[in-house]
Amino acid sequence: MNQFLDRPRRRILPLLLLGVVGLLAFVAIGVAIESDNGPRGPKAYTPPAAIPPPGSVTGVESTGSPAPGVIGPLQLIHGERLVNGVQLGYPHSTVGAVSAAVEYWRQLGSTLEPDRAAAVARVVAADSWSDAADTLAQGPVATRKALGLPAKGQLQPGASVILSPVEYQVRSVGPGSVQVLLLATYTTSVPGTGMQTRMGVYPLDLVWSAGDWRIPAPSGNPTTDYTSLTAEPGTPQASAKGWQELKR
Repeated sequence: MNQFLDRPRRRILPLLLLGVVGLLAFVAIGVAIESDNGPRGPKAYTPPAAIPPPGSVTGVESTGSPAPGVIGPLQLIHGERLVNGVQLGYPHSTVGAVSAAVEYWRQLGSTLEPDRAAAVARVVAADSWSDAADTLAQGPVATRKALGLPAKGQLQPGASVILSPVEYQVRSVGPGSVQVLLLATYTTSVPGTGMQTRMGVYPLDLVWSAGDWRIPAPSGNPTTDYTSLTAEPGTPQASAKGWQELKR
């Protein structure tokens, strides 16, 4: 079944950016593009391949300009079941895919524990990605290093990372696959350093496998630079870049 046609100042240390990028490099989902207090300088932007025609879904035209979408603000839904603290069981639809992407990214981007990332990987990765648990477990290790925290063992109380998606776009829609882009805040808290929040673009490829949306194994293709899509959520600028509201 495919319902896609229905569409029912403080500068963070460079190492922190490396940590977030490290997470994405290890999971091979893409690159987290973060800004200081807004978008960086203009850069050339090449749309990903297989973007649907303008007007079909939220995306961009061949020129790189936002294409009109028919989805609009999206009401997130819960999965049908909870497995190891992760919501699973999303419908084969755009709403299901976006909701799954939000849940999976929130789980993977909001932990500093390698064992937790591995546990999440075991339930959200496609069966064909045999080493997903080991691969995804490296994300928290890289983030710990970027924050100057111990690579192993228990952390001090108050050390945390929280990824909170607030807006979305849909790309590369196929019968059993989709790419979801999430505009999200990434908040880090380190004892003695304080709390810092930055905005980033977080892509996630999903495939329909074993009756649910799952993260596929890395494809090996070069990642796309989404820097130009960074924007303050809820602003005319964000809307012009194709972002749509996520409603909880």
